[in-house]
Amino acid sequence: MKTKIIRLFSLMFAIALMMSCTDQPYFDIPYEDGEVYFSDISVITSDGVTTADASLNIDCYFPNAKSGDVMTATVLKRQVPSWDPGGELQLLPLAGSEKSITVGGDLKTSVSYTKAEAGLINVGDEITVVFAGATDSGIIVIELKAAP
Repeated sequence: MKTKIIRLFSLMFAIALMMSCTDQPYFDIPYEDGEVYFSDISVITSDGVTTADASLNIDCYFPNAKSGDVMTATVLKRQVPSWDPGGELQLLPLAGSEKSITVGGDLKTSVSYTKAEAGLINVGDEITVVFAGATDSGIIVIELKAAP
């Protein structure tokens, strides 16, 4: 019986050892002219929003996108999920907040939301706006502040 267990563990060890020696590309690293290509990251900015503002504007720079790419902007807000009324707050998409934006020739674009569209009602309300496209993405968190 002990011999069978020892043989089983030896076989499992040998298989694990052989599998660890195989080439397993975990990341597909982009190359350009034989060198690793490091790209810039997305830059998403906003001047923010106060109670005196009617809307908010978000400016985006997508260095990995292509001119003409269509990106989707979605507002996420902490909400109790409709499928679990007694549940905890979760970061969920706000109904009717999804917008399509097109990346320009300078790889920049912008999107505007009214405070009502973004679900910003009370001072301290916070939203997360996510941008998703075929070649790039971005994210920003915006909080409604009191007017000065």
